[in-house]
Amino acid sequence: MKKAAALILLGLMIFSFAPMAHLVKSATVPEYASITGISLGLKDKAVLGPFEVQFIDVDMYWSRLSFQVNGPDGPKLYVVGQGESFVYPAADNQYLNITLTWIRSDTKTALIEIQSPLQKLLSGQKLNVGDTINLPEGFPQISIKLTSTSDTQATFLVTLPYGETQTLVITEGSGGSVRYKLGDVYSYSNYVYIHLLNTTSDGPATVDIYVPKVASTDFKIVREGEEETAPTTTVETVLVYNDLLYVNEKLPITVDNVTYYVKLISATRGAITVEVFKGDQSLGSMILEIGDFPKDVPNAPLKLSVQSAEPDYKRAIIRVYAPIGAQVTPILRQANVIAMIDAVPKEIMLGDNLVVAINVENLGRGDAYDVSVAAPIPNDFELVSMTKTWAFETLPAFTKMPALIYVLKPTKVGEFDIGKVIVTFYDDKSLETGQERVIYSQPLTGIKVYGIPAIDVTAQAYNGTWGSYVTANVGDNVTVRFILTAADGNPDYEFVQNATLLLDLPNSVDGPTAVEVGTIKAGETKTVRVDFKVLKENLTNVKAVLVYADPLGNEHQLELGNLVTINSIPPRVIVKEVPVYPGPEELPKYINQTLANMSDPAPVAKEISAVVEKYNPTTNYWKVLGILFLILALVFGGLTYKYWDESEKLREKLERKKHRRPGGLPKKAEEEERESSEMVEL
Repeated sequence: MKKAAALILLGLMIFSFAPMAHLVKSATVPEYASITGISLGLKDKAVLGPFEVQFIDVDMYWSRLSFQVNGPDGPKLYVVGQGESFVYPAADNQYLNITLTWIRSDTKTALIEIQSPLQKLLSGQKLNVGDTINLPEGFPQISIKLTSTSDTQATFLVTLPYGETQTLVITEGSGGSVRYKLGDVYSYSNYVYIHLLNTTSDGPATVDIYVPKVASTDFKIVREGEEETAPTTTVETVLVYNDLLYVNEKLPITVDNVTYYVKLISATRGAITVEVFKGDQSLGSMILEIGDFPKDVPNAPLKLSVQSAEPDYKRAIIRVYAPIGAQVTPILRQANVIAMIDAVPKEIMLGDNLVVAINVENLGRGDAYDVSVAAPIPNDFELVSMTKTWAFETLPAFTKMPALIYVLKPTKVGEFDIGKVIVTFYDDKSLETGQERVIYSQPLTGIKVYGIPAIDVTAQAYNGTWGSYVTANVGDNVTVRFILTAADGNPDYEFVQNATLLLDLPNSVDGPTAVEVGTIKAGETKTVRVDFKVLKENLTNVKAVLVYADPLGNEHQLELGNLVTINSIPPRVIVKEVPVYPGPEELPKYINQTLANMSDPAPVAKEISAVVEKYNPTTNYWKVLGILFLILALVFGGLTYKYWDESEKLREKLERKKHRRPGGLPKKAEEEERESSEMVEL
C-alpha cells in the first residue's frame, strides 16, 4: 500500500509540473489585465512599477475609505465605498482602474483590485508551425511558439521568464490569455492575450498580441513604516493532490507521521468551504475562491486552492500543497455504471435494418476503468455493422458515453427479444481486490418483424360458363370473379391490408373501377365478384392493379395486366361455294343422277359421250349405242318419274279442295274458273 501511495504521489508531482493545455473560445478581447486580492491595512500601499496605491484614511463606520494614487501625473485622492471604482489619472486616459472589492472592519483591512487596460502590442503577426515571437525589449522575456495548426484551431506554447510554460489551444476568431506571476502570492492575469485572426492546416496563423498599458512586473506591498515588503519564512511545498473531493469526504495527508484531513463542507459556483483536521482536532474552516492562489492552512504545513467547483455534483477539484515527503491516501470510490438499450422503431419489415442504441452512464462518485461493452445479437438476426463490442479506458463519475450504435438485419418474421447489454469494468475498490465488476442492462424485448406474402391474382368471367375468355351480347351482364391467393407463411406477421383492385375498363363495359378486398393473410385465399354490363360491341380486356399497404402502413402496388377478355362482337357468316368432285367409283352414279335431274340432258350427255370416247381403246359402236341407249333410257325414266310425281301432287291438291267445304256455301265463279283451269292444265 505504501508503494502504491508513493507511485500516486510521484504521478501527482509530475502532473503538477507538466504544462497544461487550455482550450479557449473567448471571441471578445478582455478590457483589462488585473491583479486581485490585494490586502491593505491603513497606511499600507501597493506599488506597481511607477504607480503607488495607498490606503490613507477611513470613516468611523468603516464604510468610506480614502485612497491616494501617485504616478507620473502626480498624486490624486479618491474616497470610495465597497464595490466602487476609481481610475488614474482620468477616465479618458486610464492607466489604472482600482476597485475596492471588500472592506474588512474586523481586521481593519481593505481588499482592492488593480486593473490596467489591455492595448495591442503586435498586430497581424504571421507564424508558421515552429515559429516563435518574443516580446520587444522593455517587456518581460516572454516567448510565444506556434506548435500546431488546423483549419479551425492553433496551439501555442507560451514560455515565461521564470521557466513556467502554458499551452493555449485557440479557436479561429477567439483568443486566450496568459497570467504572469508577481512573486509567491500575486499574479497579473491576462498579462499576454493572443487573438487568433485566422489559421489553416497547411498555412500560417495570423495573430494580434495584447499587453497591459502598465506592463511592469515589479509589484510589492509596502506596510506602514516599511519601505518594502517584509520577508516571510515559508516552508517549501509541492503539489501532492490535484483531484476531486466530494462534500463530506475527508482526504488524509500525512506529514512527518502526523495525519491531517481536508474535508469539503460545501461548494458553490465561485467558492468552496473546507475544514482542516489534525487527527480528530479541527483546525478551523477556510473559504477558497475559484482560481485563487494557494492559501496557507493555519497551524498546518499545508496550502490549499480550488481549481473548479461543480455544485450540481457536490464536488470540487482541490489542490493540496505539502512538504516534500508528504503522503496522500487516495479515497477509494465506487462507480455506479448503468446501461440502457433501445431501438426505434420497434416494428420493422423483413429486409429492413434494426438500428439499436446503447447508452452507458456512470452515476457514482468513483471512476470506472477498462470499461468493456458487449452488445446482444439474437439468433434470428445478422450483424450488419462492423462493431458489436466497445472498450473505454475510463468512464469518469457522472459522465455518459456517446450513444453506441450497431445495426441488425432480421432473417425471419415474428416477435423477438434482442437481449441484454453486458458491461464489465473496474473501479477504485475493485482495483484493490482485482475483482472485475459486471452489470447488465434491462433486456430489449418486443421487437416485431413483419413481411409481405407473395400475392397471386387470377380472374374468371361467367356468361353461361366460367373462363378467362367469354362471349356476350350488347346488353348482357357478365360476372367476373377475382381470386387472390397469398403464399404460405406466418399469418400473424405476414399479411397485406387495405388491399384494393383498381380496374382499367374501356367504355364498352360498365362496372366498378375499384374493388375493395381488405386484409389478406399468408396462406389465405379471397374471392370477390363484380358484375359488368356490356354497352357495345368490342373485344374488351379487363386490366387491374392491386394496391395495398404492408403491416406498417407503407403503400405498395402490383401490376396485374390483362386478367379476362369479354368478346361482344357478333359472328359474321361468309358463304363461299366450293366445288366438290366425286371419286372415280362414284363418277358413274353422279353422272346418272345429274342427267336424271336435268330437263334437257341431251347436250350434256353428248359431251360426256365425247369425253368417254377418248379413253376407249377400241371403238365398239354397238357398245357405245348400248351405253347411249341406256343413258337415254335413264334420262327418260327420270323425266317420267318426275312428271308422275308432279301429277300426283296436283291430284292430291285438287282432292283437298274438292272436300274442303262440304255442305258449305256455293262456290264463287272465280273459284270454279280456277278449278276448271287447273283441270285443263292437268
